[in-house]
Amino acid sequence: MADRNNSISPHLKLLYTLKGHEQEINRLAWSPDGRYLASSSFDSTVRLWDMQTATLQQTLTGHSGPVYSVAWSPDGRLLASCSQDKRVMVWDVQDAYYLHWSVGKHDGNVCDLAWLLYSSAFLASCSEDQTIQIWNTIFSYPKPLGILREHSSAVYCLAYSTTTGILASGSSHGPIRLWDASQAQVPIRLGIWRGHSAAIYSMDWSPDGKLLASASEDRTVCLWETGREQQIQTIEWHTDVVTGVSFSHDGRLLASRSRDGTVCLWRTDTWENVAIILTSVSNGMFAGIAFHPHAPLLATLSENDRTICIWEADIPPLLGLAPARPTIHYANAKVVLMGESGVGKTALGLVLTGQPFSETTSTHGRYVRTFDERSVVIDNRRKEQREIYLWDLAGQTGYRLIHQLHLNEVAVALIVLSDKEGGDPLAGVTHWARSLRAMQSVQGNAAMPIKKLLVEARIDRGHVRISRQQLDEAMQKFSIDGYYQTSAKEGRGIAELAEAIRQAIDWSLLPKATSTELFQRIKDFLVRLKEAGYQLQSASNLYRLLLGELGEQPQDLRAQFDTCLGLLEAQGLLRRLSFGELVLLQPELLDAYASALVNAVRADPEELGSIGEATVLAGNFALPPEVRLADRGDERLLLLAMVEDLLRYEIALREGDYLVFPSEVMRRDVRTLDAPGKTIIFTFEGPVLNIYATLAVRLSHSGIFHKQALRQNAVEFIADVGGCCGIALRMPEEGRGELTLFFDAAASEETRYHFEEYVRAHLERYAASGTIARQRIFVCPQCQLPFDNERVVRRRTMGHRSMQCSLCEVEVSLLDREERLARTPDSLVPQMDRAANERADYEAAKSVLQGKTETNDFDVFLCYNQEDRATVKEVGEKLKEQGILPWLDEWELRPGLPWQRLLEQQIGRIKSAAVFIGKCGTGPWQQMELYAFLREFARRGCPVIPVILADAPGTPQLPIFLQEMTWVDFRKQDPDPVTRLIWGITGKKLF
Repeated sequence: MADRNNSISPHLKLLYTLKGHEQEINRLAWSPDGRYLASSSFDSTVRLWDMQTATLQQTLTGHSGPVYSVAWSPDGRLLASCSQDKRVMVWDVQDAYYLHWSVGKHDGNVCDLAWLLYSSAFLASCSEDQTIQIWNTIFSYPKPLGILREHSSAVYCLAYSTTTGILASGSSHGPIRLWDASQAQVPIRLGIWRGHSAAIYSMDWSPDGKLLASASEDRTVCLWETGREQQIQTIEWHTDVVTGVSFSHDGRLLASRSRDGTVCLWRTDTWENVAIILTSVSNGMFAGIAFHPHAPLLATLSENDRTICIWEADIPPLLGLAPARPTIHYANAKVVLMGESGVGKTALGLVLTGQPFSETTSTHGRYVRTFDERSVVIDNRRKEQREIYLWDLAGQTGYRLIHQLHLNEVAVALIVLSDKEGGDPLAGVTHWARSLRAMQSVQGNAAMPIKKLLVEARIDRGHVRISRQQLDEAMQKFSIDGYYQTSAKEGRGIAELAEAIRQAIDWSLLPKATSTELFQRIKDFLVRLKEAGYQLQSASNLYRLLLGELGEQPQDLRAQFDTCLGLLEAQGLLRRLSFGELVLLQPELLDAYASALVNAVRADPEELGSIGEATVLAGNFALPPEVRLADRGDERLLLLAMVEDLLRYEIALREGDYLVFPSEVMRRDVRTLDAPGKTIIFTFEGPVLNIYATLAVRLSHSGIFHKQALRQNAVEFIADVGGCCGIALRMPEEGRGELTLFFDAAASEETRYHFEEYVRAHLERYAASGTIARQRIFVCPQCQLPFDNERVVRRRTMGHRSMQCSLCEVEVSLLDREERLARTPDSLVPQMDRAANERADYEAAKSVLQGKTETNDFDVFLCYNQEDRATVKEVGEKLKEQGILPWLDEWELRPGLPWQRLLEQQIGRIKSAAVFIGKCGTGPWQQMELYAFLREFARRGCPVIPVILADAPGTPQLPIFLQEMTWVDFRKQDPDPVTRLIWGITGKKLF
């Protein structure tokens, strides 16, 4: 697509363009003095441009794969580059352009670089291998200083603030991790920021180090404030992946670059858009954008990312401009209503949201309703739309496993007391309070403070029997901010509680969003459909309804509509299924079905915690009639999505034809808890069953430990190298867990160390911060007498390394953990995490593929020569393993029917085409009908991907319209050709 620079602000001036790269450019970097610009490219080179003459200064060659990033040392003497070839190179560019050193220590593509501290001695590199490595560059040969292994997915980007000394790292699964790199040579972990719902591709610190901007695959830009350690702003503007962000030298502007072909400039005081540069649509992951370090100059890309444009910005006039498009500012607050079943939550939720009182029985699932919305004047130019949503969570015990997934970003929690005769009024309060605390821990430094209000819901029936002392103790113990007595039936206390909710929300602490006026109109339309009871709809049908609502078709409406669906999904207000272009406007239905399934498994008389997957997909389990979908076809699709969620969230295991829920196994075996081999006890607080279930699943998928047996609250594993390891759970009270680790004699000390390390890492991620405690159990190996823990602690404190058994007088070692090993082994946690993530994706992909098959939702049309049929079928099977549904004639065409007519019926829904070229060299496009089909794909803007098979000769001859397409070459195994093919089909790069 040609560049579309036809609406550039008069306060932006294109100074010059830089051409020379043969393939797409990735990241850009200005030298510290601003004289030179470095560019990295898919053509495997780094180019240096002299900005005083606007000419190419030098081409640096040495990498054997695409170069993803470049970074200048603080003194400008060295330039570092990193590549798909898994290498980091450092170039001396002060006096001569030569390679200072090169190293290839990463196990995956190296994605980004950052120099640390104020010297040119320390360099950080990040990789798809999930690590950040720190290098000392002052030696002639690089010296590795340390490896940071906290990420559990590919690390795509780094950003270092010279002002604060904080290093930020962004990953493919969304979290930003912060590291203190101001003093120590190896950065120290600071915290986690969670906010994006997809991969993070770029980050940049403001010059004063107070703000961090991040760009994501979720099509948003997020702003984070270091002083408050939380997200303060989201920019919802772009209609495709945002690949780059950069602050101006004075911090008054932020630039963002997206695959939608736009570069936007934002005021950093109001977050309003002041200019848009229209360029060409991009497919890059790390497409470059960079402000000059000392001048109002901006480097961007154009002409399919092969040309660099240098723009001069006249900042003062830009700041005085009205927004480039009508802008909406808004903030959302999430209020959750929780408590035991049958305590009056549903009726309370109804009247709080302005609906008439209704006598209700125990309801199922969750309900999300609008509690309040109003517009507030911020300043003379801006208004802010404020919306409060009330989430009513079902109270049945079986629902807790599912509802734990929705306790993020809570502003106010309403915890309803139990009014059951003879019961404990505080039953359930402990569980929910500790679950909220644990969720705040998971959110890390970005977690907002939660206001908790204790509510008595049905005072028209009489008051809950609880003493003032009990009430005060509970409020103090769980940091509860208020107590309210209400009657939904009589309206008593409702107004007071509603006002307390409003007053409890500190809007200054909530993240703000900048969006387009059209986004807001689309959002309002979808919310109205949701509240009108619409359930499962195709996105195309919703779009047609929107067109009827608007009565017009603004530019890029479909792209903005699709983006808005994603934004609402991130807020939990709807759910896009992974197949069939389907949108579930009532995502709480997934909860209702999943929770009913958990209850059905729990009621299994065989107590195995399992159920046949075919039974699940047929809907053959108990479900309240008012919840069940009337259309059984829609129900099956919903059930497929539910199974996908259970596997992706690692609540269940798929074993053959069965789904197994580790937390619901009821078959007892007391021998497990009483058997020798108990070594470690971890105590913790939080959503205990969720933590236990996901730990059991992830250990089963770790690739190192393999599940051998499941019992009630206990799992045994066999290690790859031999030996039995196990976990056993005990819940001494609500919200508190006790996890015992046990081993048999065949489990080596190193095996025990790795098993314990993974359990510890899991608890640190998901349990409430500050509640994890570890106790080592010492047992006499001869008589099996356990030692008194207090005596053990005192002996170790005094420096003793052993202790005599009081019964048989055997001397027993008191060494613990790594003390028992000759050397401390490298952590296997990242490796186990990677294996668990891959297995979860693989299992979820099976359900996605089922859904795509039932909805004829084909991802790619496979076009090939009959001689290559066997090889193409193998590729097709590999695509299926990743949830990609290929259209292959042998699989899809019924014998005896003309293929042209059948393909014509489906081609409009197939999203891409792959053209395979094998040993015969002649392409299938020589058939006129197939050539016409491929032209139709190209006309619709769908990817048409040439695929060179391993036995293809030389340089294959391609038709003209395919010659400009990037190949996938199976004659090379690095990078993996199947991964590259999936990237071409889906637009998502799988690291």
